[in-house]
Amino acid sequence: MEYYLGVDLGTSSLKILAATSEGQILGQTSCSFSIISTQANYSEENPKDWLEAFDQALYEILQKFPSIRENLASISFSGQMHSLVLLDKSGEPLRNAILWNDTRTSLEVKELMDTQLDHLLKVEKNIALEGFTLPKILWIRKHEPDLWANTWKFMLPKDYLIYYLTGKTYTDCSDASGTIMYDIKQHHWDQELLDQLEIDVKKCPAILKSTDSAGDLKEEIKVKFGITSHVDVVMGGADNACGALGNITDRNKQGLISVGTSGVVLVYTEPENQTTGKYHYFNSALSEFDYKMGVTLAAGYSLDWFKQIFAPTESYEGLTSLAQTSPVGSNNMLFLPYLFGERSPYFNPELLGGFIGFKSYHKRSDIVRSVFEGIAFSLRNVYENMGLNGDTIEKFRITGGVVKNEFWLQMFADIFNKEIEVLELDEGPAFGALICGIMGVTGKESADIWTQYNRVKRSYFPNGETHTSYQNTFDRFIDQSECCNKIQN
Repeated sequence: MEYYLGVDLGTSSLKILAATSEGQILGQTSCSFSIISTQANYSEENPKDWLEAFDQALYEILQKFPSIRENLASISFSGQMHSLVLLDKSGEPLRNAILWNDTRTSLEVKELMDTQLDHLLKVEKNIALEGFTLPKILWIRKHEPDLWANTWKFMLPKDYLIYYLTGKTYTDCSDASGTIMYDIKQHHWDQELLDQLEIDVKKCPAILKSTDSAGDLKEEIKVKFGITSHVDVVMGGADNACGALGNITDRNKQGLISVGTSGVVLVYTEPENQTTGKYHYFNSALSEFDYKMGVTLAAGYSLDWFKQIFAPTESYEGLTSLAQTSPVGSNNMLFLPYLFGERSPYFNPELLGGFIGFKSYHKRSDIVRSVFEGIAFSLRNVYENMGLNGDTIEKFRITGGVVKNEFWLQMFADIFNKEIEVLELDEGPAFGALICGIMGVTGKESADIWTQYNRVKRSYFPNGETHTSYQNTFDRFIDQSECCNKIQN
């Protein structure tokens, strides 16, 4: 029997998921680390903290399942997108990594939007945003020129772990596409853009597929952990690419909704020539497919915020029960969840959230329900701005904290007018990384692997009458959002 490991390097923790070749998920371990913020808009992490977290999590998984050491076939990775790691010629980090949620690069984004917008939409398929990697590189070059001059390679977070394990500097197509300096259609660094911006392509890592192996573990790593087998270190992909792989099996008919602190709607697509800039467009972990995704920045966070400010002593279960006493549409109360500005489809950091429509007859239950509804409305708005050629999506698989709330799950089904499926194994990115590793060493199809390890736990079906009742409120939500966007843009 062989073993596989899927590693997810997130923003606050690293997780390792272990499985056998016989279709059993053995278990998982995790280790957390901290964000470093020295001033407003700065968000960084020390890459060495990721290595320590990986070492600790791997030691723990090997202690729980020692037979992995002699029969580990592959280890593969998922990681936070866009974050910038800079290495010197000795392979040491030159500074803290600048994270995806760092927003210091507003001037660099404006410069790119003023001078490169048409090119970015044509080749990179995305507009420039503070979170992406290219603006971070331009910021480093402007503010820390000596450091940029001493940069040997830039990397993405998961790629730094792969370098630690193999000594090789690679990235994969899905992570490369999140840098916005990569030709999404031709699958190579965008030399024309790099030349215009005077960025040396030699500083870029080589690009592999998500199922390609970067090589075997270095001998000192094997000795360190007592591993005796040949191990393929398989690239894996960006967190959302692996999340899609870990949740979706029918790429033509299924989409993904994720409701954590932020919210994501994601659908696969065959390669497209034209994008609108109202959504993100990246290569997936499967070489023949791309994916579209949009983000609501304050999804689950909006509910957390409401509880902290207005109901600190109440449980989430209590708030849910209260919301259920309000009718569909919250008696015309609206909540706009733009607490951090908004990503999709407005891309407006100044967009303001809030409650709209207060009347004397409104009750506390209406306000609470409007928060649940507003988050779901926002994600439906994201979905409807993806420019899909015909609505072929029949159902969504949903992940995140929302899976514990049956009231909210049914609400999503009714608002989207789609079947909503909850999975037995809710480990999206780590499970997607695991699938990449198994594909890389066995050649099996991703859907066949998924079926071997996971299944649908329960389904929620839309009620046509309820969907119709929601429609008027949703239309008002869109009108108010667009009005606010115009005023605050």
